[in-house]
Amino acid sequence: MLDTGIHQAAGLGALAAENLPRIVALASHGDRRSELPLLWQLCASWTALGYPVAVLDAHVRETEDQPGLQQLLLDSDELSHLGQGPDDWAIVPAALGLTALGTPQSSPPAAASADRARQLAELFHGYELILLYAPAHELARCLQGSGLSPLLPVSTSDAALLTAYHALKQLLNLGKLRPTIVAVMDNANLATRVSGHSISRNLQDCARDFLACEVPALTVCPEQAGEVQRLALRTLEHALQPPRWTPPPAAGRTPRAARSL
Repeated sequence: MLDTGIHQAAGLGALAAENLPRIVALASHGDRRSELPLLWQLCASWTALGYPVAVLDAHVRETEDQPGLQQLLLDSDELSHLGQGPDDWAIVPAALGLTALGTPQSSPPAAASADRARQLAELFHGYELILLYAPAHELARCLQGSGLSPLLPVSTSDAALLTAYHALKQLLNLGKLRPTIVAVMDNANLATRVSGHSISRNLQDCARDFLACEVPALTVCPEQAGEVQRLALRTLEHALQPPRWTPPPAAGRTPRAARSL
């Protein structure tokens, strides 16, 4: 028993040392009615579970007064000037930085994407989860062929169905990324859920019939904490793990314990 205990402790210690930031993504297509409630509730679930989260918001441009990813790519010390969001997670402007990060490279797309994921992990090594909130075409361009599985939220409006399908095409055709469709409901009543299921099926049918791809789909009401938490855990399980690298020592920071889902 003693030998087994020592072996298990050594395994946990090794797991903690490899506890690198993971990358998840929420693909936007202008449907803020579904995107923002889902983003906020997911971040709340992750932080409640004890995961430090950094949100890279590609809808906000970096400025001198509001530095973000662009400044971090030039000088990683800028991270010390980034503030927390309105809750318990950091919100980082990333419009210019993500565009710069996605500049075409001579290496194959998958290798270039792996390098970009590693760069993000290096910049945000003090966090356990990096959420990219960006337009679908930016995610497709920056992380093409990476294995990232973005969430693609959609509300019940007719316009949202059209823009979500366009985003779906960009993720699949340009990025070779297989998203998860998330029908986001305003409330949990039966009629609204039926509408959400119908939208999900329509998008799944379009992906299968016109894009030759089967994509998963589910329905979530942000007001239902249990549903959001299940989605948060599922998203963690499918998060992108950047290539291994040796994180720099964090002065004054207590080493994080290993986690398991």
